[in-house]
Amino acid sequence: MASYLKALGPVLVLLSPLWGQLIEDQNHSRKEFMKQHHLSPALEFNQYKCNILMKKLQSVRNKASHIFLYAPWYQIDNICFNNWVERHKNVYIWGHQAFKVLKCSRKNNKSNYRETRSYSHIKFHCGTNGFVDRMRDMNVLQIIPT
Repeated sequence: MASYLKALGPVLVLLSPLWGQLIEDQNHSRKEFMKQHHLSPALEFNQYKCNILMKKLQSVRNKASHIFLYAPWYQIDNICFNNWVERHKNVYIWGHQAFKVLKCSRKNNKSNYRETRSYSHIKFHCGTNGFVDRMRDMNVLQIIPT
């Protein structure tokens, strides 16, 4: 048994940086999702404008359309909880409540965006780390007039 542990030790030492990189990549996808889709309630919902958001965020700058969620960060963070201890992993889940959504779609002139605001249920993907990493589907409940 001791010889087995002696042989396994160097292998584990060599694999530990790869394990750390895997965890960092999963955390990166969670942070990237929040950076690309989250709108903070620090501003009023109607103060967010598609033309400004789509030009300001480098990762969505040239996209034809994009969806932003207006909610406290913890509402998005808690979506993948199975119970208050375990998280759903690598599955799609409908959000527990409706979210305020700002959908930005490029107009024909290609430099401005059309805004659609709504209350919507959203189907999220819980990644292998148990946190939301993308959206799959959206069911619009009510359009919010601007």
